Amino acid sequence: MERAATTTTRLVAWAAWLVPVAFTMVGLIVLVATRDAPYPTDAWGFRGYSAIFALTCATVGAIILAHRPQNVTSWLFIAIAGLASVQFLAEEYLAVGVVAAPGSLPATEWVAWLMNWLWIPQFVIMIVFFLVFPDGRLVSPRWGAVLSLAIIAGLLGVVLMAFMPGPLTDFRAIPNPMGFGDLSTYPPPTAAFRVGIIAAFGLATASLVVRYRRAGAVERLQLRWVAYAATVAAVLSPLGFIDLEWAQALFILTLCGLPIAAGMAILRYHLYDIDLIINRTIVYVALTALLAGIYTASVTLMQRGFVAVTGERSDAVFVVTTLIVVIVFTPAKNALQSVVDRRFKEVRDPTAPLAAFVARLQEGVWRLEPELVLRRLLSVSVDSLAASGGSIDFAGRTVARIGIAEGPPVMIVTAGGQTDRVSLAVGPRTAGAPYEDRDRAALDDAVAAVAAALANQG
Repeated sequence: MERAATTTTRLVAWAAWLVPVAFTMVGLIVLVATRDAPYPTDAWGFRGYSAIFALTCATVGAIILAHRPQNVTSWLFIAIAGLASVQFLAEEYLAVGVVAAPGSLPATEWVAWLMNWLWIPQFVIMIVFFLVFPDGRLVSPRWGAVLSLAIIAGLLGVVLMAFMPGPLTDFRAIPNPMGFGDLSTYPPPTAAFRVGIIAAFGLATASLVVRYRRAGAVERLQLRWVAYAATVAAVLSPLGFIDLEWAQALFILTLCGLPIAAGMAILRYHLYDIDLIINRTIVYVALTALLAGIYTASVTLMQRGFVAVTGERSDAVFVVTTLIVVIVFTPAKNALQSVVDRRFKEVRDPTAPLAAFVARLQEGVWRLEPELVLRRLLSVSVDSLAASGGSIDFAGRTVARIGIAEGPPVMIVTAGGQTDRVSLAVGPRTAGAPYEDRDRAALDDAVAAVAAALANQG
């Protein structure tokens, strides 16, 4: 269990939050003052998008740091926020010094040069986040090679973007003040940078899969939050390549969902609602697609039929089609919900109640009365695993028993020392299905947490 943050740590957290927020506020003031200036940037995204990243990552990072000071993820988000706020401030500096009032500010070419490569360390930090989420540590020391690859590729990219001759990528009206050499010599290292950074990103994503397979019940739920946010961002990623501000804004907002989801997972805020959120997403996305198809097909068919009979088009078709969609909505929703419940709920992790039990125990929600906690652990274990029965022993004495006569125990988990050992046994499942590795892992986590809590109390 991570220590609670001290007052000093909380002050550091909010000081770290204040710096990128202050930079962002200054940039926003300049943006509003020069909003009508025809900004000639060639960078991806609409003007000011980095402010959204800065504020989101700064806030999430500060909250994590204030409540989980030992988790390095907080500093990763704060670092991204700091870089994004500097990038935003640089963009607005150029809006004044190059566009709104040319020549009014010094060193504009150097600010543009800084903005040209500042996105690379932000991307590298996000790769590091994937490698260490949710506990701030690598899955194993071997994954340090991927961390090294990301850092080396990032450094190569910064050097390339900093010294490549010609116009700056993000502000082509300004030539690179640090550019040197022959442009023909740059393609090979550029290719190496792209391959390296993409490989590092892919391997970092794979590390989450490996971590999930090895994780306990609580950590799996934490990983699902980030997986859900990443999936939504991936599905909506085509919007990022549409040259419309609303499309890019929607995509950027979904990207901001990643740090928000990570913060919720690390702090375990609404941690156990993820399955419900996924369920509702599947239902309503499918429902929207279905109703859109019904509406489009109905309008087309009815309009053609109306033209065939009367020789004219009619606006009444849209009214009738809308009524059809309204009538179909509830039955379609119920049918989709039923299908999703059958296909999705049955494969959901049945050990979520055990994960919730462990989280509540570690967060100090209960006063530790040993027998009550042990009885509660047995009850939750039997119910969540749909076991035919079970028993729990503490220090060699049977504390509670539920329906154990219905069958011999098929899984026994123990934890603790010789004098305060906790032993939980469960019988076969009532439906006859075998237990899975995740069930054993969830029981291991729960029994170990109870044993540790009782030992600390003693």
